[in-house]
Amino acid sequence: MKKYILIKLVLSSLIITGCDFGMDISPTSSVTEDIYWSRDSDVRQAVNAVYAEMDGRTMGLDNRTDIAYAQLTPLVPSDGTVTGTWNRYYRGIRKANDVINNAGQAEIGNMQLIERYVAEARFLRAYYYTQLTSLWGDVPLITETLDINDHRGRTEKETVVNFIIDELDDIIDSHLLEVSYGSGDVGRATHGAAQSLKARVALRNERWEVARDAALAVIESGVYSLYPDYEGLFQYEGQNSSEVIFDRQYADDGQRYDAFGHTASSLGGSSSVEPYHGTYLLFRIDETEYNVEDFNDPLEPYENMDPRWYHSVYYTGSEIAEGLVYNSHPESDSPDAARGTERATELGYNMKKYVDFENDKDDPTRGSINFIHIRYADILLMYAEAKVQLGEIDQTVYDAINEVRQRPTVELDPISPESHPDAASLMDYLIDERGREFAFEGIRLFDILRWGIGVEKVSGQKLGAHYENLQTGEIFLWDIGRSQVFQPHHHLWPIPQSEINANDNISAADQNPGY
Repeated sequence: MKKYILIKLVLSSLIITGCDFGMDISPTSSVTEDIYWSRDSDVRQAVNAVYAEMDGRTMGLDNRTDIAYAQLTPLVPSDGTVTGTWNRYYRGIRKANDVINNAGQAEIGNMQLIERYVAEARFLRAYYYTQLTSLWGDVPLITETLDINDHRGRTEKETVVNFIIDELDDIIDSHLLEVSYGSGDVGRATHGAAQSLKARVALRNERWEVARDAALAVIESGVYSLYPDYEGLFQYEGQNSSEVIFDRQYADDGQRYDAFGHTASSLGGSSSVEPYHGTYLLFRIDETEYNVEDFNDPLEPYENMDPRWYHSVYYTGSEIAEGLVYNSHPESDSPDAARGTERATELGYNMKKYVDFENDKDDPTRGSINFIHIRYADILLMYAEAKVQLGEIDQTVYDAINEVRQRPTVELDPISPESHPDAASLMDYLIDERGREFAFEGIRLFDILRWGIGVEKVSGQKLGAHYENLQTGEIFLWDIGRSQVFQPHHHLWPIPQSEINANDNISAADQNPGY
């Protein structure tokens, strides 16, 4: 089925943004069209512009999952996130195509370095297409520089995925990408990043053998390992650590952000990514049946939790810093009092992950913790999942899972063939475990979509935190009547309305089903 979508492209000139990814990214307005592709430095600046379209701090995507809640606009073709994400990925693809198709003109400088830059552009293009196919299914596959009036139809998802894997295989086999980089190039795509992206796109498309082998190649490389401090991994101390495979780089003297923007009002944030009662239940490890009436103290509900909860979530009574305690009780005079202000939490919890209070408290506007998109824990769990799906349940599956469970600062008891003896029990575990391990990292939505479990996991009532009734002393769950709806067609996002409006050859009938 051929559908024509107008991809809004500019001509081959690039607009380079002045962002900093641990690389030398600078404005290039002084480079004229006549000499632009003359030197290796021109190609370097051009590929840096491809990195500039990378996903940033995507924790807000969790608001459409079972990990977090926010009052969002409906998922419709005119939604700003839908349109902005689509356009940004295709800007990145257009810039990557410019590098891939024009870098060969450069005749001055290090030719091997130019080849590496082209491999980086191909990797980034593969990354953008991985995201596009994961969200929209069939998408236009564009590999050359287009005229502004060119129309391209949607290519079947399977064809695009084949293209992604073939591209990554070529990149991996070429060994053009370095295993690691020195100062000034940290953050560029590595050999391990290409192997890891191959594992991810294969897993998302149920190509289990490909996913297993790609993940195993990363494991056996010996390059990566889990960072021992789970909380520290998402603070300045964990940047560019042994666990990080690919991330979005920020810098205090380059591109930065409001360090506390997503979190608690008392820190100057807007509480825009809120855990809720379902998040709490996911992290709860007490095997007794949950009953709020069993609690006698407002901190008692939080006594037997997966340790990652304490590193990921602010709850009433938890410490932000020495002498500073988070308090969202609705009757408190705290800036965090639930529903106390527009910026305060609605449901009582707030996101703690990626908050480094001690280092950012003096000037939160200069936040620059890199945002991780692929890390080694994901490789271990992808390997385990692929093996389970293939029916290859052996000790390496339990070893991979337990390596994540028994990270220092997490130190959970191992699972075993006795506790999880078959594929069904292991998949149930992995579905929940990925929610705990990757909460507020922008990964959960893609898992929900690929598993097709949005209706089951996301829809329903959204209860809040545990509080003490100050008159009776009873513990209760905060309930302000919030709920969320996830319909079956939400497993694919809608093609942006702006794309439909710009193309006479596509109508509402060509939209993804349900929109």
